Amino acid sequence: MRPIHLAVGKFNIDIIVRLNTFPSVDSKLNTDVMEIMPGGSATNYSVAVNRLGHSAKLLAKVGKSPLVSALLTPLAEEGVGLDFLIECDKKPNMALILLRDDGSISIIRKTDPSLLPTMEDVKKYSGMFDVIHYASISHNVIYKDPSAKIVSYDPGPYASEYEGEEVDILYANEKEYESLKTKANAKFIIIKKGKEGAELIGDEECKVTALDVNVVDTTGAGDVFDAAFNVSLLNGQSLEDSLRFATVAAGLKITKLGGISSPKLEEVVKKLKDANINVKCK
Repeated sequence: MRPIHLAVGKFNIDIIVRLNTFPSVDSKLNTDVMEIMPGGSATNYSVAVNRLGHSAKLLAKVGKSPLVSALLTPLAEEGVGLDFLIECDKKPNMALILLRDDGSISIIRKTDPSLLPTMEDVKKYSGMFDVIHYASISHNVIYKDPSAKIVSYDPGPYASEYEGEEVDILYANEKEYESLKTKANAKFIIIKKGKEGAELIGDEECKVTALDVNVVDTTGAGDVFDAAFNVSLLNGQSLEDSLRFATVAAGLKITKLGGISSPKLEEVVKKLKDANINVKCK
């Protein structure tokens, strides 16, 4: 049986628009990219986990909307478990992702706090999962299930609110890490640095270089990194090999449009054979 992950967070309607400069009043712009896709960090994580050989279920609250129903279909087709979704009579969470030509992004979010899962929601499923990953959600939701082999947290925009809740792995980008480093309470802290790779702080300190690729869209790259590292570590791989696996998976993701456009396991394995990824631990 494949290991099972529970991804706790949001399901968003992502609207991705390529826009290098914001239009002035009464001006008109054309774009070659305007897509509506499933999104949210927990959603991206779930798809990545399934494509990398494990199973995932998504714990999220969704607003009632025909568009939400339509966007859930590709997740089901990917094998993501949707039986823990909670439908609410609310307008759905949405994110407007402004994509630049270099692949960098800015995100404008519309989040209804009532559409966020709670710790009580998580506790209902205690003992059922090998991995519980909390993605871009408040620290108040974290429940460190003693039955889980890995409990990880990537606070995203909630990093400054983190109060030191214990997890096994704490993920953050450089800016987020600066706001939470004095409170970090994890066996491993992983700082994602984009083009500069990533750094792991724990019993060992490791640095990994990034995969050199042509960047299309960085949306969801961090979520794919989290998923790949958790998958690899749970598979019994070393920290060094898990960092290589994660950085290659994240690198392949950014060559495609959309947060759920994560690579399949065979793509990552193939790329690992010829990618020059350096990991140094001390």
